[in-house]
Amino acid sequence: MINGINNRVRVSYVQSRPSSRIKKDSFSDVLVKSSAKDTFNSTPTVERTAIKKETFSNISDTQAKLDKISAAIKDMDYSEMSKAEIYADIEKRYEDAFDNYHATRAISACQEYNIINNQFVTDVRNCIGRLTDDIIHKARGYSGTNYEEIEAEIKEKYTGKTGFVDQLNLYGELFTSGVLANKYGRETTYNFNTNLNLSLDLSGFNEYKPLSESEWLKSVEEANVSSPFAFLLNNPYISMYKEMYKSIIDDILFGNEYKNKEM
Repeated sequence: MINGINNRVRVSYVQSRPSSRIKKDSFSDVLVKSSAKDTFNSTPTVERTAIKKETFSNISDTQAKLDKISAAIKDMDYSEMSKAEIYADIEKRYEDAFDNYHATRAISACQEYNIINNQFVTDVRNCIGRLTDDIIHKARGYSGTNYEEIEAEIKEKYTGKTGFVDQLNLYGELFTSGVLANKYGRETTYNFNTNLNLSLDLSGFNEYKPLSESEWLKSVEEANVSSPFAFLLNNPYISMYKEMYKSIIDDILFGNEYKNKEM
């Protein structure tokens, strides 16, 4: 397991225990209209943000990219490098190859993202072994000396970026840096991530259909929502944890021009 993320498989809905560390502040209803029904098929009637669609032509092309990256990594001599330096080198290769790299690290609902993450995890495991948050923080060059400062630094990076995939990249970076697990606990963070991905799984629950990023985003656009978190809040299976999840979402998006903004 790499930083709490293993090679991912499809799983059932997970119910997390409410954490006393989660704030009880009310959530500004910027993701779901108050009139929207609390059902999975109900979608907010809000104006969409344009969704980025350049990306990958198909999954086979992505696998070819991954094969090339892995081959280059195997040819590297990391013997004189620290674990942080090795991680930085590997992550840079993935960032250069895939525009939405940080989203791929947390969103398994898109099969293309899942393929990328699984290969990344394998490459890191083969070269580094056990991974810690401290290694990731050093590799990414965060200037913050604690989780709170690193959280602020990450959120500042995404200021003004309010698109659907921008939110996924923000969430992915907060997730893999350990910021969310440190704040809410690993169990709550893992369960939130699991239920978010199940809510975003647009391939259907009865028949598995691998989707490329462009296909998946097209499906998202057709659902007429501009935030990935709207899918989670409209999911009836998490209704008893809805308020807790609203608080987490509000915290994730705070300070990035989302709060009190209809999207």
